[in-house]
Amino acid sequence: MSSTWMRLYRAERIKGRHTAANRLWLLMPVLTLALAYGISQSNGTNSAYNWWYTLMMQGMITLFCCLSGGRDKKRKNRTVLSLPVKMEAVWDAKLLTGVGTVAVANLLFTAGILLGGCWLIPRIWIPQVMELTVGQAAGAAAVMIAASLWQVPFCFWMNQKWGLLPTLLINIVMTMAGVVLAVTKLWLVLPWAILPRLMVSVVGILPNGLPAMPESMTYSQALTDPANLLPGLLVSLLWFGLLWAASRRWYGRKGAQTV
Repeated sequence: MSSTWMRLYRAERIKGRHTAANRLWLLMPVLTLALAYGISQSNGTNSAYNWWYTLMMQGMITLFCCLSGGRDKKRKNRTVLSLPVKMEAVWDAKLLTGVGTVAVANLLFTAGILLGGCWLIPRIWIPQVMELTVGQAAGAAAVMIAASLWQVPFCFWMNQKWGLLPTLLINIVMTMAGVVLAVTKLWLVLPWAILPRLMVSVVGILPNGLPAMPESMTYSQALTDPANLLPGLLVSLLWFGLLWAASRRWYGRKGAQTV
């Protein structure tokens, strides 16, 4: 890891201090947990997971990437273009701040599930329908991180091209489409459908929020098959690598100059 890259990464972190984007990793998981347990009560853990990976996390990633990327964009990237470094390295530093935010937010969310939903809330307030082991929660965190990283380069690139509102609208629409396709044979075709499909195998929650049981709407035995995990994760990571490579090439060649 070069000293230049480290300086660029630290610069991105410093630029984000005391901004709304830098608080999203804390705000969004806490808000999700508070709403889920406050509204759903005994089904709070089910709702928390479902709301997180089908809505709140996607919103967090979109807002973070757009708000972070928008700082230089507002100045037409003059500060970035004046740096004596390759623009690809600047892009890498930006994307890695997003990767770190996704990882930290999911770890915080998982800690809240384990400490709050699996231990504290059942003891002082109301038992939960869903009970997870530490291993299940850790596996869910790993899957949620790995299967959502591709959205970081996608959202950064979309924001550079078209801005926050189109990026947010596209992510919302495609997330809803992903929830629908997740229970079909086409789930690997749309990257937004992969995470909802994989979470059925990991925590037993259908994309519609119902428990993965025969009497639940849209349930099928194929949805709970652990064999879904390997191809789903591989395809998600492939999207991540392709989008990272394509977006850094675009930013290095003309992205920063055309903002």
